[in-house]
Amino acid sequence: MNGFRLAPWWIYAVAIGGLNIVRQVLFPPSQVGTAVTVGLFFAVLAVGFAAVTILHALTVPRGHE
Repeated sequence: MNGFRLAPWWIYAVAIGGLNIVRQVLFPPSQVGTAVTVGLFFAVLAVGFAAVTILHALTVPRGHE
């Protein structure tokens, strides 16, 4: 194993949920099309997952996971 560990699941849920709320405020589903809403949702998932994983790797010491 290479020592790569993910953050706890609830951190991903909170971060992606918060980013999704921001997305809905900035791009209301009633003002953008369905395809754009779905695309932005998946973009939020990808960015949220990457951001949490990177921040977790940078902030949590390797021995404390």
